Amino acid sequence: MPGKAKVLTPQEVRQVVSVLKNSRDKTLFLTGLYTGLRISELIALEQGQLFSQSGAALESLRLIRPKIKQTIHCDIPVHPELRGQLVAYKSAFLDGLVSNKDASRWLFPTMDVPGKHIGRTQAHNILTKAFKEIDLAGATTHSMRRTCLTLMARAGVPLRTIQEVSGHSNLSQLQSYLELDPADRHWAILTLKY
Repeated sequence: MPGKAKVLTPQEVRQVVSVLKNSRDKTLFLTGLYTGLRISELIALEQGQLFSQSGAALESLRLIRPKIKQTIHCDIPVHPELRGQLVAYKSAFLDGLVSNKDASRWLFPTMDVPGKHIGRTQAHNILTKAFKEIDLAGATTHSMRRTCLTLMARAGVPLRTIQEVSGHSNLSQLQSYLELDPADRHWAILTLKY
């Protein structure tokens, strides 16, 4: 779809994961795919939003989304595949940051500046490099969000439920994110029973 980030196929997702260089970058990408978060929400996640005090991966991600007239609290269930990735990432990477208390606060800390999370530009550069490496035209950091929401819609998840996950203010905004599969028209006609 021109002007919109590419929706990734399962094969493309596997290819991107295979070329990402470290567990932080893989976890960043997979967290985006499994939660549908905007890149700005993704990079600002804190460990406490996904891990309990004892270090266990939580069943849901508690997110606060400030809106113009109100603040919306959102709980996004954490997919079992993502929970497994998070546990491995914590063990392989985050637990090594215990000596720097500020850096360990963030789920995706920068390696350069202790106490800060990676920025949008850094996340963009990490993912763009991976997309270019596998020659994935049209993919951007927004592809994770569009892929997540589109695949839920294609699976038949009610739009209102997807809206709860995505944080869109209304259904028309959400619908502009979703990519239609031409095969869906065929399937839609075949559902008719008289």
